[in-house]
Amino acid sequence: MAVLLVVLLVACGRSSANLPKGFQEYRDVEKGFALLYPDNWAFQLDPKGAVRLSDPADSTYQVSVLIADAPRKDVKDITVFGSPKQVAERFANTALKKNLPPSAKVEILNPKQRKDTNGFIYYSFEIILANQGKANHLMYCLSVTKGKVYTLVTGSSAVNWLDRQERLYKIVDSFDVGIKG
Repeated sequence: MAVLLVVLLVACGRSSANLPKGFQEYRDVEKGFALLYPDNWAFQLDPKGAVRLSDPADSTYQVSVLIADAPRKDVKDITVFGSPKQVAERFANTALKKNLPPSAKVEILNPKQRKDTNGFIYYSFEIILANQGKANHLMYCLSVTKGKVYTLVTGSSAVNWLDRQERLYKIVDSFDVGIKG
């Protein structure tokens, strides 16, 4: 029994040693995804999504993952919806602008594509929402697998953006939809 405990502790120590300082991993084997998040954040129940993790001191500083059925059964990856820029523009125009006042400004930045070691393709982009002198930076990462669209969203107010930007990029770049049970 003691040997088993030591082996488990060593294995856990090795996996956490590979993580960037100040981060831990959230892994949902059942839903098939993983991501890194700051180690001082807490898990919250999110009835609309798969997971929400946030800073207990600032609930606007968070990451959420949403999972939805792909619009068609033949969708194998995110590229079927267009380029990263096209997807970001469509997302901004259909999902965001319809819920904003007409005076709000929406700016899309840094649309890009990445492919992980398992061949999964991800689109990520930033959106700045500005209205009445206030702005928020939102970062999205989308991927498709097993007939599902996975959407990670995180962000920060413009006031805190420079302090949080690097950590938010780490979260977005860590998103992995190839987790198997």
